Amino acid sequence: MTPKDEVKEDADKPEEVTDKPQEVSDTPKEVVLEHKEYEELLSAIKELEEHKDKFLRSAADFENAKKRLARDREDFLKFGQESLLRSLLNVLANFERALQHAKESPGQEALVSGVEMVYKQLADILKIQGLKRLETKDAAFDPHLHEAVGYVEEEGKEDTIVDEIEPGYMIHDRLLRAAKVRVRVAPKKK
Repeated sequence: MTPKDEVKEDADKPEEVTDKPQEVSDTPKEVVLEHKEYEELLSAIKELEEHKDKFLRSAADFENAKKRLARDREDFLKFGQESLLRSLLNVLANFERALQHAKESPGQEALVSGVEMVYKQLADILKIQGLKRLETKDAAFDPHLHEAVGYVEEEGKEDTIVDEIEPGYMIHDRLLRAAKVRVRVAPKKK
């Protein structure tokens, strides 16, 4: 047999198929490092952990900033018109005074009716914007909501509002203007 014939015979044979994984001889099973290389790897790992920690903190700060910005935007939309509403409170008070005075004058029914409609329309618009009048009739005095401008000595439950001088208003859940009231106190004993 000649070498040419041997090559032909090998080409005619089918290749053997095995299920065994082939071992890669290039990958060593054990890595040997010098002490200096080991220290450099430990230093690099520590640096990566520090960067990971900084990244996680930055991500948390970013999320907190997004939440704070959303809250601030919501508050701006909710309370942005506060100064305008505060200015309109005087207009509302003047309407109330005009209505009270006009009702005392005879023959002004048409005028009173027109002013009442405009007053109601303005009050409804302000209510839609979140304005709410504080209820003070027979309420307990609360220094966070009421401003005492006078005291009335009479029998009854102390620190109860007797009279409202000027109405107070809330915008959503924030005090816009404190109600000016007179408060009941116990009479002085003689």
